Amino acid sequence: MAFSIFFSITVIALISFIVTKKNLHLFEIMFMWMIAIIIDHNFMTVVAVNLGMYDFADNPSRYWALSLVRIILFRLLIVWFFDKTASGKYTKWMCLPLGIGLLIGLEYLCDVLNVFNHTHWRLWWSLIEWFMVFLVINYSWLWFRNTLRREMS
Repeated sequence: MAFSIFFSITVIALISFIVTKKNLHLFEIMFMWMIAIIIDHNFMTVVAVNLGMYDFADNPSRYWALSLVRIILFRLLIVWFFDKTASGKYTKWMCLPLGIGLLIGLEYLCDVLNVFNHTHWRLWWSLIEWFMVFLVINYSWLWFRNTLRREMS
């Protein structure tokens, strides 16, 4: 059941992202996707697993649901957030609580559907995690954009 729910959410979000107008260049989108994978999946997940914050389910369908959420859906929502807030100067920081709340809500939905269980979890840990992910991605993206502008001129 969890796999079908997250598969449906992922497919709907992916199709919606593909057909909407983009404010960012394709290379910026790919750069943000890779930075999000490096920070969240390769660093935050390893830290969380080593600290014993998550208890992963042994069921293969739950593993695939977790893979959909952690590898595709979270990245897609982060990149979509930056794409939609790229046009305004302060829009990004005003909409940041909404973006963080959406990602924490998906984490909680994973917990409710037993995709993984939070063993030693506090809400403020997720708030700090997602805030730091957004912060690092934002400043990495600004650095990337400045580097491209210097190369083009």
